[in-house]
Amino acid sequence: MTSRGESAFSWVQQLLQMPILETKRLVLRQFCQDDLKDICAWEAYAIEPSTQVDAQAFLDFCFQSYSTWGMGPWGLFLKTDRMLVGNSGFCRIDLKQNCGEVNYFVTRQYRRQGLASEALKAILKFGFEEIGLARIQARCSPDNISSERVMQKTGMQFERRISAEASKDESRDENLYAIMRNEFRAGHSARLS
Repeated sequence: MTSRGESAFSWVQQLLQMPILETKRLVLRQFCQDDLKDICAWEAYAIEPSTQVDAQAFLDFCFQSYSTWGMGPWGLFLKTDRMLVGNSGFCRIDLKQNCGEVNYFVTRQYRRQGLASEALKAILKFGFEEIGLARIQARCSPDNISSERVMQKTGMQFERRISAEASKDESRDENLYAIMRNEFRAGHSARLS
């Protein structure tokens, strides 16, 4: 016999199952252990490739998220050369507030090609249409102009600056961007016409 809390948690896990998402140039799918080599090649902070220990820690985090929540980061796979070029996903979902927060990363050698925007649009569509979220937001440091541009390209609007004391990072200020479901639908309809 399951308790009411367990059945509610089970419902949330079913709601948050991760499908494979496709865009024109990308396949977004769950990570697997075979992705370790590609993740090791990422230049995570534009300085040096990830170490195998760092890459495995990232994969372990993904696997734990999939197991616990039914959802975690999607790997971004470039269709043309089947390279793993980054990740994106929901870093938190508040079903009481009907709000999700997204993040994204594209390794340095594949930046400035619109891949982060393309992936984020697919995740926004999934969040609004499949999960039924009313609002999706993202954050970045104020000096991360490229990340802000990705958010703007997907229709997100700047809302406010969050001080370091109030930010999730607590070491720096963050700019908060967001988009509502009706704004996304209106923008999506306009692009189709």
